Amino acid sequence: MASRMHASLVAVTYAAVTLPLFAADSSLPVYPNAGSRLHGMPSGSGLSQYETTDSTEKVDAWYGAHLPKACKHENAHGGAKYTCPGTNIMITPDKGMTVITHMASWVGGH
Repeated sequence: MASRMHASLVAVTYAAVTLPLFAADSSLPVYPNAGSRLHGMPSGSGLSQYETTDSTEKVDAWYGAHLPKACKHENAHGGAKYTCPGTNIMITPDKGMTVITHMASWVGGH
C-alpha cells in the first residue's frame, strides 16, 4: 500500500511538472501547520506541496472548513481530494506524515 501511495505522489508530481497547466488559484488557503516539501520548485509551476505531522483526518477537516463551497470533496487514497475551480488539492498519508498537494488543473479538465 505504501509503495502505491509513493507511486501516486510521483505520478502527480510528474504530471504537474510536464503537462500544460492553468495557473493555480493562489487565493486558496494552505494548512497552517504545514511546511513546504518542494524546495526549489520554480514559481508558476502549478504545483506546491506541503507536509505536516497532523493526521489526514485533521487536515481534511481543516480544508473542509476553510475552502470555498465551490470545492468538491471526495475520499481518495487513504486521504481526501478537493476539486476546486482551477486547482486540485490532495491530502495523502506518506511515511507517517500527511502530504498536501495543491496542483493546478491541466488544460482539458481536472
